[in-house]
Amino acid sequence: MSPITTTASDDQRFALIIQPSGMFRLLTWIPVSTPRHVLCCDIARPVDLTTALTMWVCEDAAALGEKPNTAAYGLLSLYLPNQLPYFGDVVFTGIPDAEGNARGLSPDQAVALLGLYLEHAATGLMPRPRT
Repeated sequence: MSPITTTASDDQRFALIIQPSGMFRLLTWIPVSTPRHVLCCDIARPVDLTTALTMWVCEDAAALGEKPNTAAYGLLSLYLPNQLPYFGDVVFTGIPDAEGNARGLSPDQAVALLGLYLEHAATGLMPRPRT
C-alpha cells in the first residue's frame, strides 16, 4: 500500500468545516469564498483563535435551533479554554485580510489543524476497535 500524498501547491488555500455530528470537510478555499456562503447564513461572525487562525460561526445558529457543536468545541478549547460551545456548523480559515475577507489556510496549516482535530477533539467521536 502506498503512503498518502498530497498534490496541494504552496499557493493553494483551504478551510476546515466541522459539523455538530463530528463530520468534517476540508474545502479548497478560492478567492471568492466567504464564511457566510460556506455556512449558508446571513451573518458569519469571526472568533479569533490565534494571529493566523479564525473560526467562523453563524450568528443565528442557536436561534435557528441548530445543535451545539461539541466536536468543534474540542478543537476550540485547545486555543480558548473555558468557552461555551457554538451552535451549528463552524468553519476554520486563516485570519481576515484588511477588507475583512477570510484568507484560506495554507496546506501546512490545514494539515496541522486537521491533525489536532483528529488527535484531540474527535477522539470521543471515533469508533473504537472491539477487544
